[in-house]
Amino acid sequence: MINRLIVKNFAIIEDLTVDFKSGMTVLTGETGAGKSLIIDSISLLLGARADSDMIRYGETKAIVEGVFTHTDLVNDLFKTVGVEIKDKIDIYREIGESSRNVIKVNGTNVTLTFLKQISVMLADVHIQNDTFKLFNPDEYLNFLDPKEDKKFDNLLAKYSKALYDYNNAYASYDKIKKNQKNSLDKLDFLKYEKEEIEGLNLYEGIDDELSETIARLSNFDKISNALNSAYQSLDSEVSAIDMIYDAAKSLESVSEYDAEISDMSSKLMDTYYISDEIKGNISKIINSLDYDENELNTSVEILNDINKAKEKYKKSVPELIKYLEDITLEIDMAENYDEVLSDAKKKVEESFTKLVGASTALSEYRYKLAKSLEKGIISECKDLDLDNTTFECSFNKVEYNDPFSKSIFTENGVDTVDFLVSFNKGEPVRPLSKVASGGEASRMMLAFKSYFSKSSGVGLQVFDEIDTGVSGSTALKIANKMRVISENIQVLCITHLPQVAAYGDQHIHIYKVMEGNRTKTEIVNLDGEKRVEEIARMLSGDKISVFALEHAKELLER
Repeated sequence: MINRLIVKNFAIIEDLTVDFKSGMTVLTGETGAGKSLIIDSISLLLGARADSDMIRYGETKAIVEGVFTHTDLVNDLFKTVGVEIKDKIDIYREIGESSRNVIKVNGTNVTLTFLKQISVMLADVHIQNDTFKLFNPDEYLNFLDPKEDKKFDNLLAKYSKALYDYNNAYASYDKIKKNQKNSLDKLDFLKYEKEEIEGLNLYEGIDDELSETIARLSNFDKISNALNSAYQSLDSEVSAIDMIYDAAKSLESVSEYDAEISDMSSKLMDTYYISDEIKGNISKIINSLDYDENELNTSVEILNDINKAKEKYKKSVPELIKYLEDITLEIDMAENYDEVLSDAKKKVEESFTKLVGASTALSEYRYKLAKSLEKGIISECKDLDLDNTTFECSFNKVEYNDPFSKSIFTENGVDTVDFLVSFNKGEPVRPLSKVASGGEASRMMLAFKSYFSKSSGVGLQVFDEIDTGVSGSTALKIANKMRVISENIQVLCITHLPQVAAYGDQHIHIYKVMEGNRTKTEIVNLDGEKRVEEIARMLSGDKISVFALEHAKELLER
């Protein structure tokens, strides 16, 4: 749940601090007073994209900060980016000019992607436009697919891997079909290029090795003289190595009297052994030195050929090696087209079979989810004055009879789903997007939210005017449904309905005031007579009647 919200210089909000309680909090106020700005602020804390236009006129930055109750679900994510685990989760966002945006969680800078990852574990926010998703069948799969379900995630991952393999096999097959004629037309040229590159006997690093060989042989005398000079210095009558040894032994003879002298003796002795080993290695290299003019000339010739090929093909040695593989395959395709195409076709068919298996398993699991959803939504509708509702999830029929029909597969599977509904006895089910009125759509959305709230794991559910289009006794049932949800999850609700406002455990009134020549949003927690007056105003308008006051008291008592 959210415990505190701090907003500064955000649109018409200058400086607000809101402390929220558990249970159900209602937010009321005139249109344009800033109610939705409160929801927008919370959405920013949950990963909504920021815009510099949100900054209050005349200011350089806007700040939104929220304190949430800690949930163990975020611990693993916090560890991955070094966020400190505390009793509370403090989320801070600073929106600056020129797209400057600071995001911190418990004092640690994080990315917007990370913020979105933890937000799904904290809250679910319904804004006014979300209800229109019920009129868009393209959104229905998002309603059905679970947000936290390891079995579903595993099935979807297997499907995604199978789809990736199938698409790769199909792309290879399609390339072979399209490239056959081109390959035949330039077969002789490809063979020439293959012979030319193969003749270079390329392997990665060959050009570096040849350059090193040429440098060594070209400077043979210089290298030989330097090695002999070094060896003579180390092996002269007055040897530096022997002198190091003698110095080490001299120090060793008195090392027992001084720890520093002992340390110097050890280091000198190490130097002696290292120097002696180097002298031996120099001797071995001198004995193995052999100037071969033919090797030098051959190396120069080979390197020149390689450099010419690099210049001709505009490719490095690794790229030439890859190009040789590609044209070898292309020649093979041209000369053995039927066999190559048959192999590619077989790979498509094999990957298709695996994809069908993964797709079928994913669809079957969705069917089970759909059956649970159907029962759950019908049950929820009964609490929302939709007693005669029939609700069905209708899936498309898929025929897996053509391995080369890629269009049936999408990144989320082969399924499309339509929500069919009837609100009246004796009437057949029809697409929800075509039959639901505004009030029915609002209640259906609340039914979905209520159903999924039982398994979402979040601690906060936000509703921005989800009660649009209803009134009377139906409004009371919507209010009661939100109250029931709030028994397990904190609920924040913007409403214009007095029936809903009366059901809140906490009532926050949002209003605008003029200060100087500027408008700003203010809030006040209502209780007692002030709350009665606000609900009465919602019932009757600006002029509060005695009847409205009595009705408001009755609603609150109920």
